[in-house]
Parts: sequence; structure tokens; C-alpha cells
Amino acid sequence: MTNLKNKMRIVVAIAICLAGIVVFSACGEEPCKDCGKPDEVVINGIKWATRNVGSIGTFVTNPEDYGNYYDQYYGNVCPTGWRVPKKSEFESLISAGGTWTTQGNKGGFKFGDAKNNIFLPAAGLYADGALTLVGSIGYYLSSTTYSYDVYYLKFDKIYGAGMWLGDSKYSVRCVKE
Repeated sequence: MTNLKNKMRIVVAIAICLAGIVVFSACGEEPCKDCGKPDEVVINGIKWATRNVGSIGTFVTNPEDYGNYYDQYYGNVCPTGWRVPKKSEFESLISAGGTWTTQGNKGGFKFGDAKNNIFLPAAGLYADGALTLVGSIGYYLSSTTYSYDVYYLKFDKIYGAGMWLGDSKYSVRCVKE
């Protein structure tokens, strides 16, 4: 029976390594930072992705990368296991506090405290067929709609952060389902 248990442990260990779940050197490889999965940060009990959505179902490489722009008609553009945040989740993020800062030579807002925080770059928005306000204002899509509009997070260096209604295309920062 002991021999069978040892064989089962070996099979499980191999399966875990092949699945990419182990991020340590236990599989004989160098540790990876995120193994293709975004880092997540818990702020006020909500797990936030540390990077914006690029193409539908993917995250950009760096936290300061803008990503692509979406409106509410795209639905959930986040990778599997993630979703577009609700208005109330953005309000919780705002209540955690934040400040304008620079990361990777890009302006944006850092929300949270010294230990648990995320940087959202000021990616501007896509409106009337053009990208505008890149680097000076951040707009982030929520999944909460009102009539034909959608709520979005808006922040800048002067006025801070708040929730607004609109119908343009915005950056997306996902939360864990």
C-alpha cells in the first residue's frame, strides 16, 4: 500500500508541474513571476488584477500598459475567472484611497495602501472615433449600466477619482470572480 501511495504522489507532482501550477523550482525550472496569470491584489476584500485587459481574454504585459478600449456592449472582456468590476467595487477601490503618481514614465492613479495597491495608468478614452486624453485622465469601464450609459471610474491629477456615466470606450481592469 505504501508503494502505491508513493506512486500516486509522483503522478500528482508530475501533473502539477505540467499544469504550471508550481511556480517554484520544484519542477526543475526557474521560478516564474506570474506563469501567464496576472498578479492579484486584495483591496477592501476585492481581488483586483494588476494589469489592464489587452485583447479580449488577455492581460497586457506591464501594469502601466494601457491595453485596449471597450464599451458595455462587448460583455465580459476579461480572461477566464475574471470579470469587469461593478460600480460598487470601484467605489470600494476609491474608498481605499489613492494618489496620482508615475510608473514606467506613465501618469496614473495608485489605489490602496503601502502594502496592497494597484496602479491604473491614465489611458484616456476612445470617443467619437478618436483616442483622447491619454496620459492625463484615466477612464475604466464598469459592468453597471443606467439606461443606455455605463458607469465608469474617472481619475486625474487635479480632481482625484470618482464615478461617472457615459457611452464611450474605456480601459478595463478586472476583478476575480
